[in-house]
Amino acid sequence: MPGTFDRIQPRGGRRARATAADILLALVLAALALPVTVMTTVASGGAPFWAPVTIAAFGALHLLAAVVRYSPTAALAGGAALMLGLTALSFPGFPTTAVLMPSSAAFLVLVFAAAGSDSRWLGWSALVVGLAGAAFIVAVVVARAEVTDLAGLLAMAGFLVASIGAAWAGGRYRRELLRKRSAEDVARTQAAELRLRRDRELIAEDRRRIGRDVHDVVSHSLAVMVAQAEAARVLLGSDDAGARAAVEHVVATGRSALADMRGLVTAFADDPAGRGIDGGPAASHRAPQSPSPRLADLHALVASASGPQRTVRLVIEGSAWPVSPGLETAVYRIAQESLTNTLKHTAPPTLSRVLLRWSPTELTVTIDDDGGPIPEKDPPAPLRGGRGVDGMRHRVLQHDGMLQAGPQPGTPRGWSVVARLPRPAVPSTDSILPAGADRAGADA
Repeated sequence: MPGTFDRIQPRGGRRARATAADILLALVLAALALPVTVMTTVASGGAPFWAPVTIAAFGALHLLAAVVRYSPTAALAGGAALMLGLTALSFPGFPTTAVLMPSSAAFLVLVFAAAGSDSRWLGWSALVVGLAGAAFIVAVVVARAEVTDLAGLLAMAGFLVASIGAAWAGGRYRRELLRKRSAEDVARTQAAELRLRRDRELIAEDRRRIGRDVHDVVSHSLAVMVAQAEAARVLLGSDDAGARAAVEHVVATGRSALADMRGLVTAFADDPAGRGIDGGPAASHRAPQSPSPRLADLHALVASASGPQRTVRLVIEGSAWPVSPGLETAVYRIAQESLTNTLKHTAPPTLSRVLLRWSPTELTVTIDDDGGPIPEKDPPAPLRGGRGVDGMRHRVLQHDGMLQAGPQPGTPRGWSVVARLPRPAVPSTDSILPAGADRAGADA
């Protein structure tokens, strides 16, 4: 993407603080070059102002080399001005060529720093100023006639150009190296953020899935328990055996719901580090969890939803083909939520049907009911939507299917849920047909 790398700052930014390494390098350079420069300047004689001005100019140049990190632009401008002044002090009539003294190497540090900055304009300016300065120095040397032969002149010019070029190239290389490291840091940070986001999405999806399962288990179990308790109340005194059976059904359903809830809540409370809600090992490490519901469990589901004045049929049409455990769980939960809605929103007696229709290309799951008796004052039919229908729709979409939920045609108060689940391209090796399931038209 154009401009992406332009926004990547080298470590330290445009206006970085001078590091100990920068100051140490400047001190080493000054310790090596400045004494020779001072002795040469003093020994050369000349006008009284010449030596102090020259030494002061080189001292300032070394100082700029120490603080160039604060502002490469100002340091390069100041260094260029000092080098121009030193070149002027090298004109014919002065004792020696001041600009070629050892301390001039400090200007290379400024070129290096400017070339290594994040500013392209400053980097190219450093190269242009350096080469222009080299040409000016060569012109001064020619004017002073200090080098008379062509070979010597070319050697000096080549040395100056090579020095400027090497300093500039070194700065550019350092700039690209820092940019590369910065880009790698950004890439690592982005990769870590993506991994964290992906982990959070997975955790959120797991929590949503467990939330849907908790909703399905609680809603169905409570609806069954309420329906069976009402049946026991009606049968009490007239059919004690039936009332007792209804109460036993309530107890069994409650125990089953508690077992399911214990596994779901424990899994929900386990954190990513593998610790459970009690600080110990996660549930998955302490004991195996109950298996997810399968199509073979539909008989037990239908039986739990059945009761006095509540008739539920399980009907299967067509030849079954293997499906994945996830699809089996989705079918079970859709049937469970639909039967729960029937228990919650209809009054007995009711007739419900769970139909599995297998075709070569899809599995159609239909759960419908007759809506129960019509009251004397027929109120508006309740909307069986909300979280339950949203959960069913989400389960169907996970398998690229379609869900329809609404009033059942042909009945005054009936309701129908139809889920169409396409046959996966890669067949499953699992066996899925509910054991003992009845074929078309047979009651379960």
